[in-house]
Amino acid sequence: IMLPMISGVDEVKQARLELQRSMEELDGRHLDYDKEIELGIMIETPAAAIISDRLAEEVDFFSIGTNDLTQYTLAVDRMNTKISDLYTTYHPAVLRLIKLVADNAKKAGIWIGMCGEAAQDELLAPIFAGMGLNELSVSPTQVLRIRRLINGLSMVEMKKHSDKVLDLPNPEEVIAYLQYINK
Repeated sequence: IMLPMISGVDEVKQARLELQRSMEELDGRHLDYDKEIELGIMIETPAAAIISDRLAEEVDFFSIGTNDLTQYTLAVDRMNTKISDLYTTYHPAVLRLIKLVADNAKKAGIWIGMCGEAAQDELLAPIFAGMGLNELSVSPTQVLRIRRLINGLSMVEMKKHSDKVLDLPNPEEVIAYLQYINK
């Protein structure tokens, strides 16, 4: 079970309580269900990313929703054509939040995935792998392309490049660096 749009620990605790009640009801009816079902959350808000260390204590996994996380981090409506050019997952603030969440997932021993357009971005996918993400959710037509891309690089290379990207000051320099290393 994956909970969307989480912004605080209490939301997760309440959901876990409701899940427990449902499990008890199923037990009372002698109905079969997965008693080991995992509970995870979407990291789509800056609040969730910032407190991901605390959230990781409450869940079995994270999935970063890059579309919403980018929009809310940059305060840019991606559907508004007047400002949509400011919307970019290449922004250092977005990338640093993703790295923070990945680090907190690793410390807690939970797996972390990613969905959204950025997960299938050829320039960013190896960077996300280098940050420690376990899974990238991509459209079926992109699976082989992204798999080949990531398998063609060593984890040492991907980590080195992700560390470099995190030190860059703006989206333009991030893009330029990624394009340079992918020549």
